[in-house]
Amino acid sequence: MKKLLFFSHGLSANGIETFLYNILGRLDSTKYDITVVIAIDEGESQLHEQEVLDAGIKVIHAGDLDGLWKKLAYIRNIKRILKTGGYDIVHSNMDLLNGITLHYAKRFKVPVRICHAHNSESQYAPKGLKAAVLMGVHKLYSRIMKKSLISSSTVLLSCSELAGKYFYSGHDFKIIYNGIDLEKFRMPQNFDRDGYSARLGMEATSKRIVSVGRLSMQKNPLFAMEIAAALKGIRDDFQYVWVGSGELQEETVQRARELGVEDKMVFTGVRTDVPQLLNCCDCFLMPSLFEGLPFSLIEAQAAGLNCVVSDTVTTMADIGAVTYCPLSGSARDWAQLVSETLDRPKPTLDAEKAALFDVRNTVRQLEEIYDEA
Repeated sequence: MKKLLFFSHGLSANGIETFLYNILGRLDSTKYDITVVIAIDEGESQLHEQEVLDAGIKVIHAGDLDGLWKKLAYIRNIKRILKTGGYDIVHSNMDLLNGITLHYAKRFKVPVRICHAHNSESQYAPKGLKAAVLMGVHKLYSRIMKKSLISSSTVLLSCSELAGKYFYSGHDFKIIYNGIDLEKFRMPQNFDRDGYSARLGMEATSKRIVSVGRLSMQKNPLFAMEIAAALKGIRDDFQYVWVGSGELQEETVQRARELGVEDKMVFTGVRTDVPQLLNCCDCFLMPSLFEGLPFSLIEAQAAGLNCVVSDTVTTMADIGAVTYCPLSGSARDWAQLVSETLDRPKPTLDAEKAALFDVRNTVRQLEEIYDEA
């Protein structure tokens, strides 16, 4: 039995962590002894942690990364874990921090070291008087980490072509799609859409727009509020649901209030019933500044939603229901496209492309990599 160690920021609801959660319970437990190291303090539970533990997988809290001393403590912890664990395979999903996790995996002679790229840009965006200096330091850090993760890895994986080019700078890599359980997002014919949505405060007669993701810079929620305001100038029969939380939540709610669309918004926070929520809606909106290959976009299409997304999102994520809009376009341009999309019939998906995103296909590809090691 091979000892397999995953590194992840956590086991919560964001895209990378959902990817890990989706595959963990499906890997062959007769072939792999699995441990997950998360950058979370001891005692702080995660959304999917108990389910992972119930599947017989070990979870180690290595401490969060909030501040320099915390980062140094995290590094000490992962060094200890790697030195004493006797692992055969390390699979790291920590973005640029893969440069650190895989450096120590190599140092402690883990034979197979897998770097997995999930984003096509950095989310780091400092503000204030020192912003230029901080960004310069970050660019240096980024170059060092990319050099380290490439030199420390034996396998380079990416969720998309864009993410692979960003991480690996001309080196060969293999694309592994972020798989989901497609059937989970197809509700039965008798699903009570209006009843379910009413429990969340949504009006039964409204057209419903939905975004799923962190309220963070990457997802562009402040611009999304501008789109909602522009849409309100075109039509009034809609509500806009945002599923997720994040550091821009307070600012986003305030922006909705300033733009006069607070009455149109439903902020649900993090939810475990995303399939049901998607099936209560008519259009998926994603004005992201950048993405690797977004889980939530595949899920929305699997749930039968037409999707309006920014032109920064890879076309690999289009399985038949995506309309792209340039980020350079105005909020009014976006609103007009969303309005048209709200009145479209449900899309017909490309079955062959959709099958590529089935989590069983993802697990099969990963097990082939693990077994060849």
